[in-house]
This record gives sequence, structure tokens and C-alpha cells, in this order.
Amino acid sequence: MKTINDVVVNRLNKYMGEKDITQYKLAQLSGIPFSTIKSIMQRRTKGISLKTIIMLADGLKISPSEFINDRAFCAENLELE
Repeated sequence: MKTINDVVVNRLNKYMGEKDITQYKLAQLSGIPFSTIKSIMQRRTKGISLKTIIMLADGLKISPSEFINDRAFCAENLELE
């Protein structure tokens, strides 16, 4: 089972790859500090807030619903404890 953080990292990798965006560029576009994005990508962040997901999606020029529209975000696929 994956954590929410694992799924967020996978989604970020997908969209950053498609749009050819580096972590540093995503920090600039989203307004999230580079150190925070680096921490998320290295899976050191314990909990990712909805605000962060909204800001990341905005930086990627997609809607938050598009970002989380993946079966991996379904409760039965996640380790929620």
C-alpha cells in the first residue's frame, strides 16, 4: 500500500515530466518554497495539505481535481494511518 505522499510524488513526476518542469521551476510557478518541494519529492514530508496540492496544481497549470483524479488516491489503495 502506498501513502498519500507516495501518490503525490508519482503524480508530480508524471506532470513535471510531461511539461518538462524541474523542481526549482515548479517552486517558482507554484509559490511553494523549493525546500518544501524537495522534501516532498524525497518523501520526507509527513503530511501534504490540501493547500499545498492546490498550489502545486496551479503551478502545473492544471486543476486540483485533475491532479487527484487517479485511482491511486482511492481510500482502498492507500495506507491512511
